[in-house]
Order: sequence, then structure tokens, then C-alpha cells
Amino acid sequence: MSFRPCSCLTALCLSVLGAGEAAASPSWLELRWPEQAGCPTRAEVEAIALRLADGQSPQPVAAEALLSADADGFTLQLHVRDGAGEQRRTLQSPRCEALADATAVILAVAAAPLDVAARLLDPPPPPPPSDPLELDLVPAPSPSPSQSPLSPPPSKPPVRRPGLAVGFGAAAGLGPTARFAAGLSGNLSLVWRRVRLDLRGSGWLPSPLHDADHPSAGATLRLAAGAVRGCPRLVRRTLALELCAGVELGALRAEGVGLTSIERTRGLWAAGLLAPGLQWRPLRWLVLGVEVEALVAFTRRSYAIRDGGVFHVVPPAGVRLGGGIAVQFF
Repeated sequence: MSFRPCSCLTALCLSVLGAGEAAASPSWLELRWPEQAGCPTRAEVEAIALRLADGQSPQPVAAEALLSADADGFTLQLHVRDGAGEQRRTLQSPRCEALADATAVILAVAAAPLDVAARLLDPPPPPPPSDPLELDLVPAPSPSPSQSPLSPPPSKPPVRRPGLAVGFGAAAGLGPTARFAAGLSGNLSLVWRRVRLDLRGSGWLPSPLHDADHPSAGATLRLAAGAVRGCPRLVRRTLALELCAGVELGALRAEGVGLTSIERTRGLWAAGLLAPGLQWRPLRWLVLGVEVEALVAFTRRSYAIRDGGVFHVVPPAGVRLGGGIAVQFF
């Protein structure tokens, strides 16, 4: 059985219990609760369950909880044993406090179902206003024409800010040369759940060029470029399947012997990018990824030699295989 506890569960527990310090561990409860940073402790869960099950004769209950965290929040696996038998539940929530409150309610219901049900169904009344005349002086807001007087007020959807990730990667591929060249890159990313925006700078090691028809000529190409990419994402727990697309601009520098003009030349490099990839997030702040990037050259520079022959022409397309690591701050 799996469900997501909501924040109303926390509010219901607080309204029933009120403020108070943690009580001693109940004698009828044996709870194994993991100690995890950012989550309530075992003593806090036991204190809530004790106050909820404050009846005449709670029955013995034994429970064991397992907590795990991923990119979506927290997952709780709860095994409860009482006089009626055993039950296993799986709960998920972006907040660990909500899972702790839900665990306390389940334990209290297992120990004293009638007392707990009566308390939850009959919460204490709200306190009276400090000045009864305020009810007459402050008019109630009138509903809009499109809203029924009995319908609840519209709620604003939560605004989810993006995560910021900084990483670096390594790759090897073809283009703008016809031979494999290795390169390094640095990335700055804004990450939402369904999309990622990348700003990347990369530098590629010199790639030698040779032509059997022109043995007296030789050259090396070196590329330095920056790219902007947008990546729709399909996220399943700690894995994310992405399809990135973008544009790369940079400088393509050639150094050679036997070329027609000068021994060094620099020109514009522009290409379109399309890169399917897979990312794995083993920790909330650590991301590992691999991708295959296809590129289409918008600028196809050619290099000629002194006898009039063409020494090299940038191919129209290329492919790169790369991987990287990133640290996500929030």
C-alpha cells in the first residue's frame, strides 16, 4: 500500500495534541526508527504516539521503519505488529516530518483504535476571538461571480525554484576533424524537475591532420567553444533521461606546414547540437551523467596547400561520447 501524506496530517496532529515537551518512551510500544539528518528522532515519534493513544489500556505494538531519500523526497517502509496481526505500508512525501507524523498516527491507532479515532474525529474547538465586536466591524470578502459561495478559496500553486549545478566533464569525438579528439568542459546548469538549462565551455586537444596525396603538408586543428543547451527531462526516482538540443559557437584554429596562406589561421566555428543522455543522482547533491552528442557543422572551413589542392574540409557532421560529474547546491 502506498500513499503520500500531506501537510494536513501534521496540522491535525498539532491541533489534537497541542504544544508540549517529549514524553518518556511508552511501555506498550517497541519502535525501531532510523536516525537520519533532517528527520524527527525516535523519541519525538514515540511522544506523539503516546499522547494520541492516551487511553485506558493500549495494546502492545512493535514496529520497524526504514527511511530512504531520493530526488523526489523521502520514502518510508513501515512494518507494524499488534494483537490483530501484521501490516506493511509504504509512504512517500517530500517532507520527512510528515512521514514521522503519519507513523505516530498509525502506531497510536494500532494500540488504541477507538480512543484515537474519537480524539481525531472530535478536535478541540478553535479559541474565541479576542474582541467579539470585530466580527461585525470586519466584513467578510464577497465571492467572485465565477466562484460559488460554498466553494473553497482558490489556492496558489507552489513556486518551485530551480536547482543550481556546477560540473565538469570529458569527451572524445569526431568533428571538426575526421579523427577522434579528446576534450574537457565546464558546465553551469539550472535544473528543474522537467527541464535543464546548460551553459558550457569546452576546449579540445590538438587533432593532427594528414593527407597521403600531399605528404609535404600537415596540420593540427584546435577548437575552443561555448554552448547553450536546453534539455527536457523524464525523471524516475534517482534516474533522469534527457534529450538536449542547442547551439555551439567558438574559434577553430589551424596550425600547419605547406598551407597556402599562413602557417596559423583562426576562423569561426558554429554547430547545432542534439544529445540524448542519462543522469544518475545517487546523493541529493551529486549527479553523474553520460551522453552521446551529435553535431551538425554550420561553418565548413577548408584548407588548401601551395600546389592548389585541398588539404582538409571540415566534415558536415560529427559525434561525441562524453561523461561528467556535477554538484547540485539546492
